[in-house]
Amino acid sequence: MSYGLGLSEKKLARQRRNRFFKFVFYIALLAGAGVYGYYEGQANADRRIADIEGQVIVLTTENDRLNDQARAALDKQSAALAEARVWRDKFENEIPSGPTRDILDLVQKRLADGLEPERLISLITLAQNSQNCDAAPETKRFIVNTPIFSSPGNSISLGDGTITVTGNGTSVTNSEGKVEAWYDPNQPVEILFTQLGGQTEKLTGVLPLHKSVVFGPNEYRFSILAGKQSFATISATRCDFP
Repeated sequence: MSYGLGLSEKKLARQRRNRFFKFVFYIALLAGAGVYGYYEGQANADRRIADIEGQVIVLTTENDRLNDQARAALDKQSAALAEARVWRDKFENEIPSGPTRDILDLVQKRLADGLEPERLISLITLAQNSQNCDAAPETKRFIVNTPIFSSPGNSISLGDGTITVTGNGTSVTNSEGKVEAWYDPNQPVEILFTQLGGQTEKLTGVLPLHKSVVFGPNEYRFSILAGKQSFATISATRCDFP
């Protein structure tokens, strides 16, 4: 009886040891898995940190490159603006304006019309502020031609017969709507100056009109005013030219 009881206790003790060792094994297994998971997670974290640090280095390098490009672009822009200012100042200083530009345009026009450069240079050289003009203007009146009243005799001569002046206008309409023979001074007229030899100058507009005309060595300063019915009055002052 006692022998059987001893065997039973040994069996129970062995089972308890087995259970203890299994428990310890499981604990060790779990601990090993935990340690493995920890180190594996740490390794993954280290790899991710390394990847992030690599990306940071790449992005930093790219950012530096873009900053260098931006600085280079700003330098080029500043250089371009400086060059543009230089050209603008050069244009403003060297390109004529105002009266000088008007004179240059007139010179180019006269050269295009066929005036010899030597003649133009001579005239500019002789030009001066003081002028020698006749003491008193020559004043005459003439009939202004209209579509229904025109005559070759409706002209005058000025400058000792060297210049012929004629005028053409629009017929006036009376209160009844009928066209009269004389011109309407409130409408534009055409004044034609003809020098001996055929050179002509034309002046168009509403009276009074003023014009300076150069014929050879003389400059004539004309003023044309409306006169009595059918007439216009012209005043001419002759000055040496240039």
